[in-house]
Amino acid sequence: MNSNLIWAGLAAAILGGAGCSKPAPVVVAPPPNVVQTVPVAYSDRAVPVRATGLLSRKAEAELSFKVGGLVEAVLVRAGDAVQRGQELARLRVDEIDAQVAQAQSVVEKARRDLARVEKLAAERVATLENLQDARTAVELAAAQLRIAEFNRKYAVIVAPGDGRILRRLAEPNEWVTAGREILVFASEAEGWLVRVGLADGDAGRVRLGDAVAVTHGGSSSGPAAGRVTAISESADAATRTTPVEIQLDGAPVGVRSGAVVVATIQPRAVEARPVVPAAALVEGDARGASVFLVDEATRKAKRVAVEIETIDGVDVYLRTALPRGQRVVSGGAEYVRDGSEVTLKP
Repeated sequence: MNSNLIWAGLAAAILGGAGCSKPAPVVVAPPPNVVQTVPVAYSDRAVPVRATGLLSRKAEAELSFKVGGLVEAVLVRAGDAVQRGQELARLRVDEIDAQVAQAQSVVEKARRDLARVEKLAAERVATLENLQDARTAVELAAAQLRIAEFNRKYAVIVAPGDGRILRRLAEPNEWVTAGREILVFASEAEGWLVRVGLADGDAGRVRLGDAVAVTHGGSSSGPAAGRVTAISESADAATRTTPVEIQLDGAPVGVRSGAVVVATIQPRAVEARPVVPAAALVEGDARGASVFLVDEATRKAKRVAVEIETIDGVDVYLRTALPRGQRVVSGGAEYVRDGSEVTLKP
């Protein structure tokens, strides 16, 4: 066979193969994202305010002596129950008794002097000024006697009511100054308080009379019930929080004065606003985020920016109004894009 013919045939075959076009690639649309949805709900429930505070009796007093002196006796210890009028501590009163006796003698002398001046004034020997000075001297001496007797009375500490001793801060034979704390007394009759400090946002949601549940980690009993009884009009200068007082309905079980407790304040109902699961939020911060609403007819997801009021566990309360009953993506929202088609998970 002629070699030229062979080469011609090969060339024709190669050119023929090169002229054949490849099939166009098939573009396959990705399947719709499978998402979980829940209907948009509205709630008038106020989110609880939780704060840590200190438990104490409503009436706690630091007991001290009116005057300084040597402690003769301290008759109670921390934890003792006491009754109104019971003697708790006393000073040695030798010096104070001497001051009372001295004041009494001055009063008696001033009265004798006044009697003599009155007699002389009746005989027109003493002047009116002499008589007035003598009367003033009696009044001054009597005032000094009352001071001495008052100091003598408060050289003894007595219980101001039925209660319990919380702390003992002095011992016999100690020299103490006037006003120094000797005992800390707590009245049983006035009830119990919890004092907490609230941030501005939380303080603005709390009202007098709001119900409170108080819990303590060391107590085996359930929460103690109470109510908000006082809200300060000014913030604490050190913490910049608003002091709030909570009155308990009864004495807590198994908890002592000064214990750290958690108070859960339940504000009253507010105007209804949307509430969605926390998993529905995408690309958010403490103030705002976005959610995806799903049109059930078109199965299209629509991204909506929302403003956050507060978060309580897995529930997010919004300031932005959303259509009631429309479904919001609560699972798989991180894979959804605005306008994309979705498949609802059964």
